[in-house]
Amino acid sequence: MITTKTELRRVLDQEKPLYIPTDCGDRWYAYLINKPCVKIWHWQKLLRKSEYWFNNRHRSPLHYLRFLWIYRRKNNAGRRLGIEISENTFDVGLKIHHEGNIVVNGNATVGRNCILHGTNCIGNRGVGEGTFDTPVIGDNVDFGVGACAIGGITIASDTIVGAGAVVVKSSLEPGVTLVGVPARPVRRTEQ
Repeated sequence: MITTKTELRRVLDQEKPLYIPTDCGDRWYAYLINKPCVKIWHWQKLLRKSEYWFNNRHRSPLHYLRFLWIYRRKNNAGRRLGIEISENTFDVGLKIHHEGNIVVNGNATVGRNCILHGTNCIGNRGVGEGTFDTPVIGDNVDFGVGACAIGGITIASDTIVGAGAVVVKSSLEPGVTLVGVPARPVRRTEQ
């Protein structure tokens, strides 16, 4: 949870190299042709600023107005990219490889260094018992293209959720790959 400007700067400094090349020529070229990584970085920067202002919105009416302004800008940029992620859902190190159709429930909890490859959903079941329960996801989890995590489940750290996998049961063993619909764990040595 980002509560100070120092934390905000630290998080932005850690995440910027995930999107923007460090070489001056490559960086200039990426901005010039408006590469998707630049657009996603712009959105993610707004997400982190929105988190800061959201967490400080009760300090004064001016803080609340600033939160609303940044929140609106983040949502507009997210709508253009097809990304819907709420504040305080992801810890530092979020990396989104492709724009388009990424939806994460605001009550989900995701650890550090999560990777989303695109067309991902992390959300609740929507029907029946446990309707509003959302996933708790550990650190260093990699979601392949089309991978989803649904319901009140837990996914251990260092897990790879394979492309197209739908995780509906908890996976508490770290370092496995989840494949299939519904997803089942496969040890990485078996692949």
